[in-house]
Amino acid sequence: MEVDQKRWHITLSEIAVFFMIISTLLLIPSLGKTDSASEMQQGVEYVKLRLYPQAVDSFKSVLSQNPTDVNALFHLGNVYKLQDELELAIETYKKILSNAATKHKTVNAQLYGYTHLALAEIYCKQSQLKVAEQHAIEADQTLSNSAETQYRLGYIYTHQAKFDKALVAFNKTLASKPDFAEVYEWLGLIALMQQKPRKAISNYKIAIQKKPFVQSAYYNLAKAYRLLGDMESAKTHLKLFQKMKAYYDQTYTIEGALAEDPKNTALRLKLAETHLEHKNIPAAVTTYQILLRFNPEYVSGYDKLGRLYMELNIPNRAIPMFQKVIELNPDVIEAHVRLGWLYSNQKTYDKAEFHLKKVIQKMPKHTLAYHGLAEVYVKQERLEKAVGIYQKITELDPDDKDARTALRNLERIKK
Repeated sequence: MEVDQKRWHITLSEIAVFFMIISTLLLIPSLGKTDSASEMQQGVEYVKLRLYPQAVDSFKSVLSQNPTDVNALFHLGNVYKLQDELELAIETYKKILSNAATKHKTVNAQLYGYTHLALAEIYCKQSQLKVAEQHAIEADQTLSNSAETQYRLGYIYTHQAKFDKALVAFNKTLASKPDFAEVYEWLGLIALMQQKPRKAISNYKIAIQKKPFVQSAYYNLAKAYRLLGDMESAKTHLKLFQKMKAYYDQTYTIEGALAEDPKNTALRLKLAETHLEHKNIPAAVTTYQILLRFNPEYVSGYDKLGRLYMELNIPNRAIPMFQKVIELNPDVIEAHVRLGWLYSNQKTYDKAEFHLKKVIQKMPKHTLAYHGLAEVYVKQERLEKAVGIYQKITELDPDDKDARTALRNLERIKK
């Protein structure tokens, strides 16, 4: 079960981030003072940067002014959980429940439910499954069969070997959240325990498709293939497991070093590059985002993040990154080229033209910029201008076949 324990660690962190998002949504109504709101927001920022000691100080500062502020208590409990200070987390969360018992109106129902869910998660980690179950059931009653509460119940029932109950809970999870990859892992594990390797293979394949960077899925998939006697497939997936494990170990080591030195740009870049080597684009995006919070003047960071947003086809996030590159260093030509391309795709032709002309102004022989500008004119049906640009390209590069073909096509249209 060693592999499964590592998988549990990853899941814990992800759900903790989810709790942080939920509590942020619940944050504003309970705050009365500007100073408290500022301290709270600062604490949230520290958590995003994984500066947990500083986050603790911020939330404690809010609580020094208002010891019963349930949002601050929830945030503080979450940070303790992220630090693996589980007893402190339990103590903090129980203060919220105590407030709810005596002052019902001061505790938002959702916050109350997520507090029980957080406690269920912690007690699972401590192997106190009966206590965890009680909190998960309480959370489920408050949160009305949410995917997270049903997932937690499924996890608990699986570890109690109550597989029928676990399957019901996991199916309810998928009914409201079909992309919950961890559920398919547990369904695969239940199938393995029930000696149903084909069913296990089906579930693990879905888990990997939805979340390809979790090492345990590959290991258990290899195990399922061995049960079927398909040794070739078992070897293939064991190799993939070893590759994912090496990736996990690499990132774990770097993140450990970053915990000691969070502002280390070289380490943060190495982490991003490691994610990119394994094509884990979302993780690389998060890494660059954190890097830029620590080092907001790092031009290359904005460029790399902009390129990743382009790869993910999120132009509205890519554009501000390249604008920031130009703001910090107006001489970076490629940022203008990319902005020209992005604006052209968005049919914001005046901005596309502006940036491509900037490139040509700085580099009069940059044929790619001329191509982009010609395409902008064609899209606007400004054919005379497009012809002139393509003619310029052929002067710069007589062997440019694309420009010559475009020029012939335009001449034919004009006739």
